[in-house]
Amino acid sequence: MGKVAQTAAIGLVAALGSVCTPSAVAGQQAALQMTRAGDKPYVFVAAPRESGARGRRDYGPIAAFLTKVLDHKVIYRHPDGWITYESWIWTDHADIYFDGPQFMDWRLRHLDQTLGPRVPQSQDWRLYTWKGSPVHTVQQAAAGQILCAPPFPNWGSLWVMSYFKDPVRQPYLRNVRGWKAIFHAVRAHTCTLGIGPRLSLHYLDPQHKGITIIQKGPHLPNQGFTISARLPLALREKIVQALLSPAGQQAMRRLRRRFAHGHKLVPGDAAAYRGADRVLEAQWRDVYGSEIRHDVAEDIRREHLPVSQARAQQAVGNETADFVSG
Repeated sequence: MGKVAQTAAIGLVAALGSVCTPSAVAGQQAALQMTRAGDKPYVFVAAPRESGARGRRDYGPIAAFLTKVLDHKVIYRHPDGWITYESWIWTDHADIYFDGPQFMDWRLRHLDQTLGPRVPQSQDWRLYTWKGSPVHTVQQAAAGQILCAPPFPNWGSLWVMSYFKDPVRQPYLRNVRGWKAIFHAVRAHTCTLGIGPRLSLHYLDPQHKGITIIQKGPHLPNQGFTISARLPLALREKIVQALLSPAGQQAMRRLRRRFAHGHKLVPGDAAAYRGADRVLEAQWRDVYGSEIRHDVAEDIRREHLPVSQARAQQAVGNETADFVSG
């Protein structure tokens, strides 16, 4: 682990100590007991782009496959939200990660992780507007315009906003989930601007009859896996080869269908990711400062609370349903 990452991990772990819930403490104690027993599971995580149920559906089979291959328990752990997930990255919380190129590059540089398989298609981003829009340049896409985009820290959103250093001159960012939803919002003039991967726009509007491209993003490799340096090198290499095997590709079939249009994942090239984490600078450059550790902890507390409440309500509902049906 690099010196910068060690500093981040120490500082953030100290901050997070103040936000432990009883359930979290119980979980930590259970994990400690497992560690003492020598059978602590490896943790697999992915960026929180879906509900916990869908995350378990899509990524659970991968964890089950690796459990069988490694003869060691691998679990999928779903983060409550983006702030929680980012804190997991800073503290190297997990053993196996699947997410976008900006996070992959950051971990490769700061945490000395091993690169695993990646989605084969490149990641080429586009900033666009509806056909006939008065906005023709990035400069015209400033204050007063509505930009439909995924929430931070999506790479495309960070890329577009990096053009607007002056907060007063930034477009208004409206969070919209899904490339199709963003595309239709722009076509309906609900948003002046939209962002999306080149391939997604190709499927939605191959001839660009309804949109005009304003700016093209850099050519980047796509999302993929990285593996923590905590694991022995031989074990990391075994995980990479297992995921690339026919059985591994089968275990990743939902992931491949969702992110790779069904194509097989391919070996990654660490050099190709170099510089992809630059879009994180504006958001992460001060993350190591002691003055924001309290804010990070508070953000995680607020992010965890509604998820905990929803789980509690669901549990009550289930109990009520059992009582009625009984």
